[in-house]
Amino acid sequence: MRRAWFLVLALCACSAGCKKSTAPPAKTWYDAAPLALSLRAGERDGAAAAAGVKSLSDLPLYDLEIDLADDLGRAEVNETLYFTNSLGKSLDEIVLRVYANAVGDAPPVKLVKGACSDGPSCTVTAASPSVLVAKLDRPLGAGERVKVSLGLTAELKVIEAGRTSMLAQGLESLERLKSGKSAGDYGLLARGDEIASMASFYAVLGRFRDGKWDKPEASRMGDLGADGLSHVRATLTAPADAKVVAAGVVDRGELVPAADAGARRRTRIAAALVRDFALLVSSRFESATRQVGEVEVRSHFVARDAEAGKRVLEAAAASLTTYEKLFGRYPYVDLDVVEAPLVGGAGGVEFSGLVTVASMLYRPAFSDGPFGMLMGLLGGGTSGAMKDMTDSMLEFVTAHEVAHQWWPGLVGSDSRQHPFQDESLAQWSAVLYAKERYGPERAKQEADRQVLANYHTMRLLGGEDGAVDRPVDAFAGELGYAGLVYGKGPFFYREVAKSMGDQAFFEALRAYVTKHRFKQAPARGLVDELAKGEHETKVRELSKRWLDEAHGDDDLGKPDMRALLTGFLGEEAAKQMGPQAEVAMKLLLKLLAPGSGKVDAGDVLKDLLAPPGP
Repeated sequence: MRRAWFLVLALCACSAGCKKSTAPPAKTWYDAAPLALSLRAGERDGAAAAAGVKSLSDLPLYDLEIDLADDLGRAEVNETLYFTNSLGKSLDEIVLRVYANAVGDAPPVKLVKGACSDGPSCTVTAASPSVLVAKLDRPLGAGERVKVSLGLTAELKVIEAGRTSMLAQGLESLERLKSGKSAGDYGLLARGDEIASMASFYAVLGRFRDGKWDKPEASRMGDLGADGLSHVRATLTAPADAKVVAAGVVDRGELVPAADAGARRRTRIAAALVRDFALLVSSRFESATRQVGEVEVRSHFVARDAEAGKRVLEAAAASLTTYEKLFGRYPYVDLDVVEAPLVGGAGGVEFSGLVTVASMLYRPAFSDGPFGMLMGLLGGGTSGAMKDMTDSMLEFVTAHEVAHQWWPGLVGSDSRQHPFQDESLAQWSAVLYAKERYGPERAKQEADRQVLANYHTMRLLGGEDGAVDRPVDAFAGELGYAGLVYGKGPFFYREVAKSMGDQAFFEALRAYVTKHRFKQAPARGLVDELAKGEHETKVRELSKRWLDEAHGDDDLGKPDMRALLTGFLGEEAAKQMGPQAEVAMKLLLKLLAPGSGKVDAGDVLKDLLAPPGP
């Protein structure tokens, strides 16, 4: 997930020893061949071996029947999980997670019924809103299979009109920083801007570590979804005029009779070898497409955002081209980039074969309303620079999300214990995209304002430098998480590439992808690949310095407000804004500082309008 940082914008995601089961196989099972049509032709024959299974049908399958109400506000979901026990030990229970229920105060997904078949029977209960437990009546041996069937209802919360603007999300981000609370809910299961987003709405297998199922997370930050590999087969019944975008191959299907004598549309979806699954629905979607080799790249957006939607398509196609060249082959037949009503500070969210980009980035409209008035107070004349900045943010977020198709899409990682592994690398991948497309000067500019600004903002707000590689739960809040994982960690790869040289660096990176393709890579798997031969000592030193220790101010420079503004707006625009911009930034820091209490609005205005000091 690309965590957009809006502080400045508001003002300027069988072990050895186990016995093979002698139990009879399940009576019926699924055929994975039709699902594999979502993979490129060259991927299909070797897909099972790449995923570390004998057959693709050994992977979990989530079979979903979804009935979405005409107002897009409620869905009934019948889910069947086809589960083969490949965890290396007998299981007394199967733990499932409903990640939409792990955030917010009112869990939107409810369990209606549950049962098991084609194996041991079970009793399914909700141990907590986000944890479902299928208690088996006998142990499920290693290699045995069982189907877990669930009936669920899901409510799609409403994202209020106006909340998805850049300014509104910037102000929400500031308020969260002040309170120290995390957003958690990014609008993944919600409707707004005439778009329904359905992600994290069904039950997925929980993480299994050290011979036991994981407990719920202590933190809501970051990506809460599953990391494991699976297939999804879905049938969606929705309004007749609905346009559906989903991970995998989508068949528009047919019209079917509705209860009111009208018609509804039934859409079928097949997605193989995915780490997560989402679908978005809108009667207002328009699309633009671009062919990149064997891959069809598609951008989906509402009509009023067509101009930005076409720019997103350009960025998605260009970044896919860059990453295939630098990292290796993209595995799916298509890639969808979709406008979505994201909130909570999320600029975009990734899924296998599909990424979403926040509506606020399609229409920032900084010249209108109170923000335009504030810009006038701060010197005016910067609207062109602001547009350049927001356009580049839209492009950078798109490139960041496309990079997630490799990390952690193709090369799996543990997004809860080691979030740097995919997020820091996706950040640096977007910088590489800028360099490949526009050259080193533009790449440095994007690195400064899209990456480094996260670290410097953290430091200006009193956040402490520290280790980049740590669990999400170990970060005190969003400030440190964004500053270290998104702002500091990416520069580790810059330093390693400088030390090794580009040729050796990218050879090691491609070897890392090949070794762990469709598998789960160790936390320091890329470091191990880079630290070979003559490069070992230096790479190990760099990984310790950048990932484990606190040298950010020495390595990245001490934070400076003028430099931060210049990085975002450019030198000329920062000059035009004048010293009042720095005053405004200092006031904001005062407002956000712990224990600052209330600040009188009259005093704020007085300081803003005061003549600059010497």
